Amino acid sequence: MSLDFGIWVEGLVTIAMLSYVWKENPFYRIAEHLYVGISAGHAVVMAWGNIRDAAVKPMQEEGQLVWIIPILLGVLLYSRYFKGISWIARYPVAVMVGIGTGVAVRGAIHGDFVQQISATISVGSVNDILLLVFVIASLSYFFFSRELKGPMGTVPQLGRTVLMVAFGAAFGTTVMGRMALLIGRIQFVLGDWLGIMK
Repeated sequence: MSLDFGIWVEGLVTIAMLSYVWKENPFYRIAEHLYVGISAGHAVVMAWGNIRDAAVKPMQEEGQLVWIIPILLGVLLYSRYFKGISWIARYPVAVMVGIGTGVAVRGAIHGDFVQQISATISVGSVNDILLLVFVIASLSYFFFSRELKGPMGTVPQLGRTVLMVAFGAAFGTTVMGRMALLIGRIQFVLGDWLGIMK
């Protein structure tokens, strides 16, 4: 059994969180509130560190006064909490939405379309051919303009099967990931904390 205070806190919080499996209880609620509070505090500290390192220091040390503009826009976001001047918050929101949309659209066109299409149509092995066939079959499943009948009707059915296998594999991966986390916590509690398991 460990005598380290940090390991004891970690072990007790782990048991409190896992106690939710039985039913919701005060220990779980305390651990939940601790997690949310520590996460919020960490986010505030990290945000202040980013503002200090990316804007305040360049203004003080290098004289880059252009950083006043994003700082001012960030401060104007808080105007929505004051009656009478809440409309001012629309301007920084409009700037954020405009810049975010521009960056996202460029990234989406290049990353989600161009790169994926070029990776899909590069045929060099049996796996590449199967990938191309499965992609075309999956896309044909969502072709609603005209019902495909006869031999062509098997293509959307293959697409539906491919989609179901892909969703099942994704769900299985999620479950396995969660099980790996649970096993890691159990190993910590029984090994590092209580010393029952080596």
